Amino acid sequence: MTKQHKAMNSKSEDHLELIKMQTEFALIESMLRSKTLSTMVLVGVVLFAAFGYFLYRMAGA
Repeated sequence: MTKQHKAMNSKSEDHLELIKMQTEFALIESMLRSKTLSTMVLVGVVLFAAFGYFLYRMAGA
């Protein structure tokens, strides 16, 4: 393995970079910058929870 290849591997394994590559981290980072995205995500979570509650109630009936 060459010196350059080893250097590239050690850079890519940096823990902070691995955290930044997570989808959730990118979503939260984008939500902090955009009120519209934050609102859309909040509405989506509420609708998803309401649908889950609806299915739960229908299954119990």
